[in-house]
Formats: sequence, structure tokens, C-alpha cells
Amino acid sequence: MAREELEKFDCVIIGGGIVGAGIFREQSLHGMKSLLLDQADFNSQTSQGSSKMLHGGIRYLENFDFGLVFEALKEKNLWLRLTPHISKEVPFYLPIYKHSKWPLFFMRIGLFLYDVLSLFKNSPHKILSKKKVLQQLPGLNPSGLTGAGMYYDGIVDDSKLGLECIYDALKSPACLAMNYKKVIQINGTDGDFTVVYEDMMTKEQSSVYAKKIIFATGPFTDKALKDLAIPWEPVLLPSKGTHLWLEKNALPIKDAMVLQTNDGRIIFVIPQRESILVGTTEVKLKQGEEILNIKPSQEEIDYLLETLLEYFPKNPVEEDQILGKFAAVRPLVKAGVSSSKTSRHHKTYLPQKGIHVIVGGKYTTFRKMAEDINKKVLKELGIKHNPKLTLRPLKASSVVKDPFIKKITQEDLDEIMKNEFVRTKEDLISRRLSLHSLRQIDNEELKEALEKIKLESFRNPH
Repeated sequence: MAREELEKFDCVIIGGGIVGAGIFREQSLHGMKSLLLDQADFNSQTSQGSSKMLHGGIRYLENFDFGLVFEALKEKNLWLRLTPHISKEVPFYLPIYKHSKWPLFFMRIGLFLYDVLSLFKNSPHKILSKKKVLQQLPGLNPSGLTGAGMYYDGIVDDSKLGLECIYDALKSPACLAMNYKKVIQINGTDGDFTVVYEDMMTKEQSSVYAKKIIFATGPFTDKALKDLAIPWEPVLLPSKGTHLWLEKNALPIKDAMVLQTNDGRIIFVIPQRESILVGTTEVKLKQGEEILNIKPSQEEIDYLLETLLEYFPKNPVEEDQILGKFAAVRPLVKAGVSSSKTSRHHKTYLPQKGIHVIVGGKYTTFRKMAEDINKKVLKELGIKHNPKLTLRPLKASSVVKDPFIKKITQEDLDEIMKNEFVRTKEDLISRRLSLHSLRQIDNEELKEALEKIKLESFRNPH
């Protein structure tokens, strides 16, 4: 195809996770012609590997990072309001023991401050006695227990939120999104880039023209920029986190919990989606370790199960009670040059004129991250930024919001296959239907419908 025949975009966004989805949505709201590309499925990597929470990050209070917590709480409450069909506020119990890192008096101060930073938009916290805690959490280890803090945060279908931001952006006919497209070459200069990408299934290559480029590639950033020969010094200290999905009766709990481990970590235990989510671990990655579709290790699984056993000694979780397990890589950013410390704040870079990069941050603050980098791009393009646009409700939603409430029909599957960019069965089952295990499907009609879908139906690009 001749250069003059290439489709022209104001911006090509590389990376279709939650941050790329947020950037894409904001650009569509500002009338830009944008293209979103991802080398795998949208929201299939780190953005589906979170603890499924919208939260301020209560543990960041001990580092006096009040600005980050304030911003995250504001965003949490915004998305709880905008997306009630895939998110909700729930109570979290934080048991306190004599040996806990955070004693009960610290918890009183911390939870009050948490409510203050939410501008009292959180449901108010409580401090519970040992007796009250054991009434609320039967089976909890009573030895050394002094009480508990109870506060409120949000839970969310993390991949669905990113997907719905993409669907919302696609309401603009000027915007286009494609998954399983890997960028293999970038040529040109600011205002005149040619982006070459390859379909990961068909191996067909295509090119487009772009005035600007944004990398929102999370933990893949250092490698992606190096592979594309863009001037770049590595900035990430990535950390692997593993989660488990347990059967809903695996533990005697009905509300979410925050567990303080002996080695100073935090483990969330959250009943949701007809199961219990447990995680996360924090493991340093080995040099050169492959992070695309990364898997949990047995050591991490054992660590989570051992932590649960310490808190619930009469309810050991067996391997056959694990419905599913997943791992993802958090794109933590170095706090300084040659630093071994990391920051949860996001950072933006301009390695080459016209090429912007954003890394770090928290899932909950993705909208602010998108706004931050888009302000820079919009200014370069001479477009006025309107901060009110992304505060609007989403114009599009998923066909299936909650498979445990809605009976899924053949018509639903047909609509998903037609409109929701499904190219593998994993895309369909894990992200479009939000099922974390086929064992959860007790609808024989649904099983038959899934079996009837031909492999070719998935692989044909949209």
C-alpha cells in the first residue's frame, strides 16, 4: 500500500489495558481520531490481574502518601457512581492481633483519616471488639486477637471496566480498536509517524499514519521501547502477584478481609462473583523472565494457602477447592535513578518528540492517568482539554454484566461474538462472561452453546 493511502489517525495508543482504555475513551470524547492496539486481548494482562478493587490504598497511609490516597478515594467513589452494574461498595474487616504490624490504636487513627480523605463519602468505619469480630467472622483464629477495624472500599470487575471504556470510545465513528495486533515498527517523526503492526494470529501486517503515539504498555514498556529502537532507559521494577479463586464455601466468611502477614505483606480475601478471591503475593521477577500470560508458581499458591490457614486454622483450604488461579505483573516505577525502591505514582515520559509514555500508577486512578497524558497530547495538537468530559456516565456496557444473575442465552453469545472483539475462548469465558472457571457453569444450555462455537469464529479478525 502506498504511503498516501494509509489511514490517518491523530494518535495511535499502544496498549489496551485499563490505562490505554482510559486514554482511548478520553480522546474519543475530545473528538480525536484514535487507534488502540494491543498485542493480546484488551485487559487480559495486568489489568485483569488485580485484586478486583476500587480503593484508596489504606496501607499507603503509613508512608504518609495522603495525596495518592485522596486521589484514589475520589476516583473510587466516582466509578462506584458511574458503573454500579459492575462495581459496589463493601465492608472490609482488618483483624488485629498482638503481633500485628498495625496495632488497634493505629487502626483507629488510620481509618478515621481514611474517611476524612474520602471527604466522608465512604460509609463510616467501625472499631470492633474481639467478641464482636468473632461473631462476624466465625472460624477466625482467636489466639492473640485484640479486635478489628472495619471500613469500606469498592470491588469491581476489573477487565469489564476497561472493556466498557473501550466500547464507550467506539461510539465515536472516528475511533478504532484492535486486539491481537503487535506493533513491530515505528518510522518517521513527530506529526508524521508510520506504525506497522502484525496480527498475532494471521501474521498479516498492516500500517497506519499517526501524528502522535502513546505507549500505555504497563510492565511491557521497557522491552517494547527497546524492541522498537526508541531511545529509552529502563524505569520499571516489576513485581509478580498471584491470586486464587476459591469455592464460595471454602472459608466461613461473607464479607471481605484484609490479612496482615508475618513478613509484612497484605493479603485480601474478598467474597465476590459466587466465589472468594485471595491475593496478592509480591515476587521479584527474574531477569529476562517472560511476562506475557505469566502463570502462578506453586510456591506462591502455597504461601497464600498457608496464610489462610494461620487465620482460619479449623478450615484448611484444599487444592480441589481452588476454582482458578492467575498471575500478573505490576508495573512499579523506580523511585529514583538506580533506585531499588518503587513508587505507586504514575510517571510520563517523552523519549522522542511526538512519542509519549506513561507507566506506574494504580488501577483505581487510571482515569487521572489518562487525563494527565492526554493533556500533553491535546496541547500539542491544539485541542482544548475539557476535564468534565470523562465524568460523564459510559454510553455503552457489556452484553453480560453478571453471569451469576443473568441467564446467558444464545442471543447473548451471538451479540458478544459480533460486537465484543472475541478472538479466543479465553476472551469469551474469562473476560466477556466473567467466569473464572468452567466449573462455575451449571447451565447445560450454555455449555452446549459454547461447544457449538467453532474455532474459526474466534480467529477471524474484526
